[in-house]
Amino acid sequence: MDPERDAQWLVQRLREEEDLRPAYRMKRERQWASEATVLRDHEGSIMAYTELRMHLFAVELTTVVVDPTHRGKGLCHALMEAAVLSTDARPLILFTRAPALETAVARLGFEQRRPPNPLTLLSVGLRALSRCFRMAMGGELRKMWTQVVHVRAFRCWVLSEKPGS
Repeated sequence: MDPERDAQWLVQRLREEEDLRPAYRMKRERQWASEATVLRDHEGSIMAYTELRMHLFAVELTTVVVDPTHRGKGLCHALMEAAVLSTDARPLILFTRAPALETAVARLGFEQRRPPNPLTLLSVGLRALSRCFRMAMGGELRKMWTQVVHVRAFRCWVLSEKPGS
């Protein structure tokens, strides 16, 4: 596991995927990559990646990405299962418009509904506005536009209990 290589992989995915958050400074990306739930191939390269972010009264699974060369292999479900098992925090929330991710989280017991607390939704919304501002200031107008146009397509998925409880 090479933190620099992991951060470079992450920044590349963030730049290529318009539904993902903007990239930050390498120091910050190295830290987040070191704390993330990651699935690796036999050579140690990242195949799938997600982060946990604290909000008011909930934890969000965010920045969910499967490397393009490994898509279609069922890694999304394995990644979500590993992320869910990596924390006892509940409720877990996830916002997505990706059918594969929705299928994976539904299998784990997530339910499509509103966040369990209005303050959680406010926290998520403020973070999203901050990201849009960052994208606008960084000249990532296409990425920002894509996220704004599709905001109504995103659905909230909530997991209140540990699977098997």
